[in-house]
Amino acid sequence: MMQGFGGDITVNIIASMIASAILLAAGFIWGKYKERRKFGRNLEEYDFYPYTINRDDMPEFNLKDFRLGMHYFLKNNDYTAARQLIFIGEQNNVRAQLEPAEQKIYAKLFDKYEGGKIADDTT
Repeated sequence: MMQGFGGDITVNIIASMIASAILLAAGFIWGKYKERRKFGRNLEEYDFYPYTINRDDMPEFNLKDFRLGMHYFLKNNDYTAARQLIFIGEQNNVRAQLEPAEQKIYAKLFDKYEGGKIADDTT
């Protein structure tokens, strides 16, 4: 009778350990997923990355793709990529290149993602 009791406990402990390991792995994967969604993707993962390569294999700023990115990030949230877009815009003096209506949209984007802090982060 003792042998059967010891065997049941062993099976129960092993089953509990396996279930715990599965739940731990699922929690880890879920946490990574949530963290990824919170911080977002890099800007280069989007189709509207504002740099293209010209015939001389040199990167070239593309204002059209920049505009697409501005409109996208006003409607959709991606903190990381939007701040990267703002940083690129500030480097390329995009305010001077945009039309007045587009400048207002850029100002909204700048405020939404705290663009003023981006310059503070890089100094």
